[in-house]
Amino acid sequence: MKSTRINSILSSGIIACALAIGSLASTQSASAQTTIAKVTIPFDFQMGSKTLPAGTYRVERESANLILLEGSGKASGFVVMNSASRSKALDHGIVSFDRTGDKYYLRQIWTAGDQIGLECPKSRAEKAALVATNNEAATTVELAFNADPQK
Repeated sequence: MKSTRINSILSSGIIACALAIGSLASTQSASAQTTIAKVTIPFDFQMGSKTLPAGTYRVERESANLILLEGSGKASGFVVMNSASRSKALDHGIVSFDRTGDKYYLRQIWTAGDQIGLECPKSRAEKAALVATNNEAATTVELAFNADPQK
């Protein structure tokens, strides 16, 4: 009697887990990524712990704060960004980088007409570079989005 009851409980648990996993999988595939823009970056840059080469990248929003920069070949990477705000919306979209020494670090993404953008937290590498330059202020480099993003 006990073994039948245990088998019944285990079967119910397995079915519940399978249903939960199935609903999560369908939700994940149903959420569509949104292409924010396409941007040509003329220098190698650091995004989190990854260095990406110069090139043209498609900027895609995978979720509220997860961004994919997808270039040609294997030049791509994900980065988690935080919300940022500015007092006045820009009339064109930009991607901004902090330049410390000879390295560029992805900093912000702003879309045209929006006061809410995205900001990258400083990576360990960027913090180390700031310390190495005696906390000298980084130079900001802004690049405009290309005219028409290709989806």
